[in-house]
Amino acid sequence: MFVKKIHATTKLSPKEKFRIESFISVVDQLIVSLTERIGAYETICQRFGFLNKIEKLETSELQSAANYLVSIYSNDLESSLGNELIQFGSFVKIYIETRKDNEQWEMFLYRIIEENNLQCTFPNIEVVLRIYLVLMVSNCSGERSFSKMKLIKNRLRTSMTQRRLSELALLSIESDILRSLDFSQVVEKFAATKSRKVII
Repeated sequence: MFVKKIHATTKLSPKEKFRIESFISVVDQLIVSLTERIGAYETICQRFGFLNKIEKLETSELQSAANYLVSIYSNDLESSLGNELIQFGSFVKIYIETRKDNEQWEMFLYRIIEENNLQCTFPNIEVVLRIYLVLMVSNCSGERSFSKMKLIKNRLRTSMTQRRLSELALLSIESDILRSLDFSQVVEKFAATKSRKVII
């Protein structure tokens, strides 16, 4: 005696199929990426957050923040960072009126050190500011580079060298800066070097 087995299959509507196979997967990936991004921002804030209120923090708080940072960047920073921060906090109060409109606070701190030649006075603070200011806190620039590269290196430019591609991508990415430049001197110099004198 044979028993006929019937396999029940659930048929999904196109809407449900899209929701299950595509939409939910995209949302899950988005949540994971945002969670990782938030974690990175929290780490940066935990390490360098004291810079935003360096002139307001108490001595003990600055010393604690300095010790924590030195423990992470032990090869780059010295234990005297805490004392430098205490002195630098008082120094910032003198120059706070010179801060420019819309100037980032950390850039303002770094500008104070550079303009007053205080690299030898506050060497560890300069290192801290340089570490903070070069941190990659966003991947937008990388995504923009790939988008521009797709437009620049098309099927008509397959023989382009790496150097030319890099330079064209840089010009395209920084087009706002490029448009503000005056090319009259560049054109004159180019014309002078490429000029051909023909004897008539």
